[in-house]
Amino acid sequence: MLVQTTFFGAYGIGALMYYLYSSYKTDLLNLIGYKNGIILGLGFSAFGSALFYPISYSNTYYIYLIPLFLIGLGFTILQIACNPYVTLLGSQVTASSRLNFAQGINSLGTTIAPVIGAYFLLANTGETQELGQPFLILAGLFVIAMIFIYKQNLPDYKNETTHSKVNLLKIPQVKYGMIAIFFYVGAEVAIGSKLVEYFTLNSIASFSELKAGTYVGIYWGGAMIGRLASAFISNNELSLIKRVSYSMCSTVLTLLIILLAIYLTKGLTIFDIYPILFFIPIQFISLFFFRDSPSKTLSIFGIIIILLLLISYFYEGTIAMWCMIAIGLFNSIMWSNIFALSISGLGDKTAKASSLLIIMITGGALFPLVMGIMSDKYNLQIAYLTPIIAYLYICFFGYKMINNKNEITTK
Repeated sequence: MLVQTTFFGAYGIGALMYYLYSSYKTDLLNLIGYKNGIILGLGFSAFGSALFYPISYSNTYYIYLIPLFLIGLGFTILQIACNPYVTLLGSQVTASSRLNFAQGINSLGTTIAPVIGAYFLLANTGETQELGQPFLILAGLFVIAMIFIYKQNLPDYKNETTHSKVNLLKIPQVKYGMIAIFFYVGAEVAIGSKLVEYFTLNSIASFSELKAGTYVGIYWGGAMIGRLASAFISNNELSLIKRVSYSMCSTVLTLLIILLAIYLTKGLTIFDIYPILFFIPIQFISLFFFRDSPSKTLSIFGIIIILLLLISYFYEGTIAMWCMIAIGLFNSIMWSNIFALSISGLGDKTAKASSLLIIMITGGALFPLVMGIMSDKYNLQIAYLTPIIAYLYICFFGYKMINNKNEITTK
């Protein structure tokens, strides 16, 4: 658990440092530009990854947490820079659509990378020095990404006003958005981190831990399906026919990618995961009807997840299992919609507000502890009622943003 604490702690510490520096000195991204901020974040991540190699000779667990923390700092800078940058690269109306597309590609990485990482890392557990080699490759990939970004002719947003004394905590959308990010990340991580244990329960599926892990991958893969579908269906720069056709094609394609991954690694087919096909149309129809309002989509998906958690509590077996897996589908758009709504219309204060939102990723370190305490005191099925609190607040945030003057909507 120290790995999780170190990584998520880096987000909180790094983003807090950025916010304090921008409050009392200068807003770094406004000064150097978002493009250079992305390059800086990749550089931190490359350095942290390369540091794994010499540390691999120490044979000391705690020292490994140092490069992991540095990688987390690099990711923090990337989060602070990339999320607002994506919203700035085009119309505010389609900002959440672009973020969902970016997050969809991110989900593709989280689906494929564990398979590749397990092959390189777990195959060499006998030689600890060899554990550093995959991280050297990773460092090289970060450097390649740095060069690629540097060579691209991308807009490099800067602002002459690099220091602002505006208290962003007094801006409702930022204040409420911070709490929403905390609850969303906390609930998503808490649900995902206990699913293996949940699926091994005799009252649910009686899976082995190995088989349960495969189905957890479907939970995370659901986020990719929803994010890519939403990226197209909420993009009002496309015609309605193109929105529907592109989103349907992306849904089918991402489902095929997930099927291919679980077939190659675990031998599972569509007949093993067919219940997910019941939930995908529900997600698609919801996205379609609320396509022009990220805030309404956020609230509707929050309500659906609450219903899924309640069904999983009152029922057992296959119904409970697939309702829990389906939560991944409806978690999909939450990060992008919350983030885009929270920083909409903030101008030169966007990066500073972004750092405040990134601080709240620490929900992923704290909220699971609450769920763990509930699981120890009562049982895991009761513990899975805990995230309802988070999604109730997310529903409230979506409702508040419906009437917000900065809401990203076409209406």
